[in-house]
Amino acid sequence: MNRIIVLAKNEVGVIADIARALADEGINIETIDAQGLDEKGAITLTTDANDEALRALTNAGFKTLSDDSLVFRLRDEPGALAMVAERFKDAGVNIQSLHIVERKAGHTIVALSADDRVKAETLVDKATLL
Repeated sequence: MNRIIVLAKNEVGVIADIARALADEGINIETIDAQGLDEKGAITLTTDANDEALRALTNAGFKTLSDDSLVFRLRDEPGALAMVAERFKDAGVNIQSLHIVERKAGHTIVALSADDRVKAETLVDKATLL
C-alpha cells in the first residue's frame, strides 16, 4: 500500500486545499487521516492514483512524502499486535507508522511502514501479507 504523507501548517483550510488539488485532477481520496501538533500537521492518505496525486500536491505547494507500507492480517485479539511489535523491537527494526485499516470477522488489517522494508517483510508471517 503506497501512502502519501503531506506535511503542512496546522491551519484552517489545509484539508480543503488538499482535497481540492486532488479533485481538480480527477483523483479520488480512498483513505485520509489528519493529525495536528501545535503549528504542524501531517495528513496521510491513499488515492486511486498516487503518482498523479504526489504531482498534484507538489504543484499545489505542499511538501509530500511517500512510503510503501506492508499490509497484513492479524487476529483481532489482545496481544496480537504486541507480538508483531516485539518481533520488530527484537530485530532492531523501527516501526515508522502503523495504521489499523479495518477490523472484521475476527481479523484486523494493518498497514505498517518501517525503516528497513526488506527486513520488515521477514518479520511478518508471509501467509498474512495482503
